[in-house]
Amino acid sequence: MKRKKPTASAPANQLQIGMQLALAKHQAGQIQAAADHYRVILSLAPDLPDALHYLGVAEHQLGRPNEAARLIDRAVTLAPSYVDAHNNLGNVYKELGELTQAEKAYRAAIAVRPQFVMAHNNLGVVLAKQERFDEAIASYQQAVTLKDDFADAWHNLGNTLKKAGLIEDALTAYRRAIELAPYTPGAYQDLGRALAISKRFDEALMVYKQWHALDPNNPVIEHMIAAYEGESRLSRASDGYVQATFNSFAESFDEVLAHLDYQAPALTGELVAAILVEPAATLQVLDAGCGTGLCAPYLKPYAATLVGVDLSEGMLAQAALRHSYDRLDQAELTVYLGTHLGQFDLIVSADTLCYFGALQDVLTAAAQALRPGGHLIFTVEERGADCSPGYTLQHHGRYTHSVGYVNGLLESTGLSIKAMSQVTLRTESDLPVKGLLVAAHRAWSQA
Repeated sequence: MKRKKPTASAPANQLQIGMQLALAKHQAGQIQAAADHYRVILSLAPDLPDALHYLGVAEHQLGRPNEAARLIDRAVTLAPSYVDAHNNLGNVYKELGELTQAEKAYRAAIAVRPQFVMAHNNLGVVLAKQERFDEAIASYQQAVTLKDDFADAWHNLGNTLKKAGLIEDALTAYRRAIELAPYTPGAYQDLGRALAISKRFDEALMVYKQWHALDPNNPVIEHMIAAYEGESRLSRASDGYVQATFNSFAESFDEVLAHLDYQAPALTGELVAAILVEPAATLQVLDAGCGTGLCAPYLKPYAATLVGVDLSEGMLAQAALRHSYDRLDQAELTVYLGTHLGQFDLIVSADTLCYFGALQDVLTAAAQALRPGGHLIFTVEERGADCSPGYTLQHHGRYTHSVGYVNGLLESTGLSIKAMSQVTLRTESDLPVKGLLVAAHRAWSQA
């Protein structure tokens, strides 16, 4: 590959030695030190493509993607055939969410080197993000054609085939990814979910058991095996399951739910407005299972103090970015409520109690955490009118509850029901997820 010669006062061999030293530090993980070396080199040779490129990579690693894009773009302008720089420029633009620019960079890399497997895979990622599934599938297929043992590309191909509705082809791709990389957790989980979409529950259970044999202490696997075996031995999702599940996709949580037409925060917010009428910012409010803070805009107008509690550290980090909460606490919900007796005028729990089977303890703790005259507003997924009272752990890993079960428990806690309605909480696999939206009240005085 021809590169533009450095326009520098320093001799070429001195620049070469400097680059070798900088690259050695970079490869050793001394990112800031490497960046400093690249800057010294660029002070001597401002148009040296390698120094621009690798400084851009370092800036990306140091969390400065805009500066990274500027530097790497300069490198490929000076050296249009610099294939690795094109690919890394695509990676930076992808992180920035500038998918059109990322696609352009990956296509430039492929134009220079048509056999560049990683660029085909990366192009597939940005095409899939744009929901251009046919093009993404073609890119992944090209990647695995060039490198049949590329497990990540097979996994990505499976995900995109599933999104395109090609479930059988997706199953084949997932199985190939697992064959090539048997210790990759995501492939087992995605294969299990694809089998569930096809209602092949026995096969899904076998996949989870295969995964469990490789990772016997994983709480996600234990929970899903219980779901597929139809067992009631788990009265709620374990702390480990909740933390592992929600930490893993905290950063993409809002985007994922937007595609599912997620309604729980808006529904609970509307019920708060209907019951409390005029917001006056006078209440002590708890967002119980706050997640990334999607309920905060609905609750903030009523709150003198708005507190969020969640078990997932990753979710709390995202909630903090909204700057809506006066306090964010990491804790298991029942324990937290039990240590905050009589402290809240309003407790809202949107799409959280679906990770509890038995609701007795958490609802009792919520009742005790309310002040006299306080309200509890929450959602659960509905078990169905034709089912006996109780709860069921479903194949997707969440619990559903019957109307009779919820009614009976609220009465036993001393709360009175002010409203209960059937709602659609989200859409999954093109089907509505039915739920119950409930408001309960603690009396001003109790005998």
